[in-house]
Amino acid sequence: MSSATARRRKPDAQQPPPSSSAETPSSSRKENSSPRDAAATAGPPALILISIFISFISTAIIVASLIRMGPQILEPVYGNILPHSGYSSATVTSLAIGAAIGLVYWWHIVSVATIGSVSASGSETDQLTTDTRTARASAIAFDVTAAITALAPQRAEYVFRWSGRLGPKWGPFVSHSALVYPVFILGGFTAAVCATRVSYNPRSPTRQWTVFGACLAAASLATWVVLQLPIQHRTCHGLLLNAGYAALSSLMIKLLAGRQEDLDAADALDRARRHGQQQTQHSKQKNAYLGESRLRRLRFVPTAAFVLFAATTLLSDPLCASGLAARSSASTPGYAMLSRAESVTGWVSVSDDTTRRLRVLRSGHSIIGGHWNSTGESIFAIFYYADAVRLVRGRSSSPKARQTLSGDGTERALQIGLGIGVSARSLHEQNVRVDVVEIDPAVYRAAVDFFMLPTNLNAVHLADGRRFIDTAQTHTYDYVVHDVFTGGSVPAPLFSTSAIEQIRRILKPDGILAMNYVGIPNDSRSLAHITFTLRTAFPHIRCFAETLEDPDAMVNMMFFASPRPVRFDITPGLLRAIGSSSIRARAL
Repeated sequence: MSSATARRRKPDAQQPPPSSSAETPSSSRKENSSPRDAAATAGPPALILISIFISFISTAIIVASLIRMGPQILEPVYGNILPHSGYSSATVTSLAIGAAIGLVYWWHIVSVATIGSVSASGSETDQLTTDTRTARASAIAFDVTAAITALAPQRAEYVFRWSGRLGPKWGPFVSHSALVYPVFILGGFTAAVCATRVSYNPRSPTRQWTVFGACLAAASLATWVVLQLPIQHRTCHGLLLNAGYAALSSLMIKLLAGRQEDLDAADALDRARRHGQQQTQHSKQKNAYLGESRLRRLRFVPTAAFVLFAATTLLSDPLCASGLAARSSASTPGYAMLSRAESVTGWVSVSDDTTRRLRVLRSGHSIIGGHWNSTGESIFAIFYYADAVRLVRGRSSSPKARQTLSGDGTERALQIGLGIGVSARSLHEQNVRVDVVEIDPAVYRAAVDFFMLPTNLNAVHLADGRRFIDTAQTHTYDYVVHDVFTGGSVPAPLFSTSAIEQIRRILKPDGILAMNYVGIPNDSRSLAHITFTLRTAFPHIRCFAETLEDPDAMVNMMFFASPRPVRFDITPGLLRAIGSSSIRARAL
């Protein structure tokens, strides 16, 4: 009996010690948790990763395009200054709101499931749900973006009806809120959801947030790069192009996610068979998968809706017209629209004021020129001030110019910024060889078609003025007429110190610069800035205002700058020669 007891106890002696036995559950838990952590750190499958990459790139392109296009949409109603007021901060805020919503949505996904794989029973757990929900969220965001952007011109027409009540402060903000800020929120949402999925790492929160920040930084950098590209679109066509890009991105993401769902579903059915699942439950799973496949066929419905929205906008909205649309040219008492086209500087239009019998050229809200229909003379006398460049004492051309304003054909002038071409035409009629640099082709066409600009000028360059003066030959011009003010903002590169130095370089040693500036005579600070900038290249400067009746009102002012003293020879004989009753004679 003792030997039997010994035999019975021998196996007991071979059992692991209690301490080893106690560690077994812990080891088991570690082994069970390791697949979960491995799945979490492994990242999304390849197809989902591609869809995330598409989401990042598409978001950067669409957001950058609409950042540039937002003020452009509002320009016909609010001009080119008010739409930029607070625009940058509101854009960043919208993106941040979207990112916060994306983070909340992601943690909602995590709360309802854990990162893992399909279980033996065939039910979906985290790996399938998290990745497909990430892709589906991006696809839905792009679908909504496509719809919102495609219908933006029609919403703009409605919102603009309230511009009078909203005023210059709230009008642009409300308009942006109805047109572009929702797209920025969706862009922030998409970027945050995708960045969170890529960076998800429960083992190392520090690494997770580092990768998350790097993803958002990369998306921001991509957006900045797109903003630097010299891409110009007409407002309507640009909006529809971005809407189409969003719809295409959504479709690609849906196809990739759908393929991944097929692979996961097939894997789930295979696991179920290998684990001996009952036939009835297996059939239910298969039927559920087939039902999901039929449901995915509806993914093309948003794309079809976008095509319908885009066609409706393209065919019915005045913003999409290539020129003068019937609705935009409806007769207004006292005014007749002659031409209207969208170009690189905004909407360029020509209209007749039948009451005062004058014709004006507008760029957006700003009048950049006009003439009296009866005489063809400019309604702004300031443009004739530029004629005085040929009357500066001491220049070789001035003796003859003092008598008739007629040159001998050897003088050359450069006009930067055309307007309706008053100064260019005037100098051309004085037998001066005139080169014109104008960035907007629509402005040049309007000047030729409606304001009698000669077509036989020495040269016309439809290009950026700053780039032109940077590449022009040294000591080429006797005169440079600088008039790039549009009634709103001004191109800062053409008012910089380096630009003035380049103008000094291309002028002859005794050449003269005439610069038109619109400002307030009593605004000594602004005038001091202009004078300081000019004095970096020209030691002698004089300024003349069109009127000083109200020194606190905005008026045209002409600055004359030269390496030599600026003194004019304007004789009574000259005024008689050009007609003492003309606007030009009164201006001189």
